[in-house]
Amino acid sequence: MSAAARSRNVTAVGLSLWLLVLAVVGAGDLGGRQSRGTVSVLATWTGEEGDAFRDMLDTFSRTHRIHVDYQGTTALREVLSSEVDAGTPPDIAVLPSSGELAAYAAAGRLTPLDGVVPARQRAAYERLWTPRVRVGGTMRTYGVAIKADLKSIVWYDARRRPGELPALAADGRRWCVGMGGDATSGWPGTDWIEDLLLQQQGEDVYQRWATGRLAWDDPRMVRVWKSWGTLFGAADAKRALVTDFRAAGRGLFGTGQPCALEHQGSFIRGGYPSPSRADFAFSAGLLPGADRRSTAREVSGDFAAMFGDSPQARELMRYLASATAQRAWAKHSASGRTRPFFANREVPPDVQSHDRVTRQIARALRESGSLCLDASDAMPTRMRLAFQRAVLEYLSDTGSGPTRLLRSLERVREGIRGEPGGPWLSTVCG
Repeated sequence: MSAAARSRNVTAVGLSLWLLVLAVVGAGDLGGRQSRGTVSVLATWTGEEGDAFRDMLDTFSRTHRIHVDYQGTTALREVLSSEVDAGTPPDIAVLPSSGELAAYAAAGRLTPLDGVVPARQRAAYERLWTPRVRVGGTMRTYGVAIKADLKSIVWYDARRRPGELPALAADGRRWCVGMGGDATSGWPGTDWIEDLLLQQQGEDVYQRWATGRLAWDDPRMVRVWKSWGTLFGAADAKRALVTDFRAAGRGLFGTGQPCALEHQGSFIRGGYPSPSRADFAFSAGLLPGADRRSTAREVSGDFAAMFGDSPQARELMRYLASATAQRAWAKHSASGRTRPFFANREVPPDVQSHDRVTRQIARALRESGSLCLDASDAMPTRMRLAFQRAVLEYLSDTGSGPTRLLRSLERVREGIRGEPGGPWLSTVCG
């Protein structure tokens, strides 16, 4: 063979290899079919939760031939803020609070979803799960809650008799309480205050406060803080300050355990050492001063929002909001793990599992008489952070009472009311 022929053969082989590499790269995870583009997603789920969410996204990629670049981080607020400031936000971010959703919408960072997610699809959600924000004089939908949790509940060891719970609840030493949460320490205490207000004063007062229309030093708020503070002795309060919220409930199980009840959201069950032994009661029956007839429930959501508008992002947003995606997400959850809960009425409760506890939570998220979003999650960031700090300061010295702290929080509220970029949602209950 001549040198020229050998050269042509080598060139042909090399070109073939490059074409093969390019074909593989171009196909990505789409099974050899050509990709129709890429969409980036940022959310908080990592570890096994992140794996389940990523598997659901892979299902979308195979079906729609759109590659999804997913980033999971426990520091979502910081990462997202940095990327937005740099002009490189993700196409879709899943925000852990409705307040952040409102702030980004007011700043003109988000694409309205009214023309992206069809009205028929949005109708599967109660209105609080698809928050509307007034921007430029027009109310539009900017997010959809693709995951939900129930918060007005108290966990206990299922081997206890329900009749024991009221007496246990009256003894502050029997509550498992942890305020630690890395950069967000104090948020479990805000959940206590919020739920106490909802169960003592009802939906109307709660909504006025959560939307910035009720003073923090209102007598009804003072009563709530005192109810919480007097429940714990000095030693119990100080122990709560140094306990991580993820570890607090481990004391629920086993004989001779120091605590017996935990006021915490539905997500926490997956972190218990014995999830199958955890049962719950609605908080209205156990919190001090609560209306025992109350059917109001505090809830939280993770809201998918579009920072980048493209055909690929629109397709993925419609998919994330669908019952099809949420069923796939539940299906891909690791064996033995608590599956995510959903607000979408088209997702049947048994998608979570056939376990009585999880099905009861799933039904409560859709069938309760009144659902109200987590108030601090709905507040502007500066208000939420001040609230968290105040909770920690109050627990460090409950004997001084809450008056000074509540006046300080009221000054923050008054300062925010006229601030641009510090919006309050117009409603948090539905």
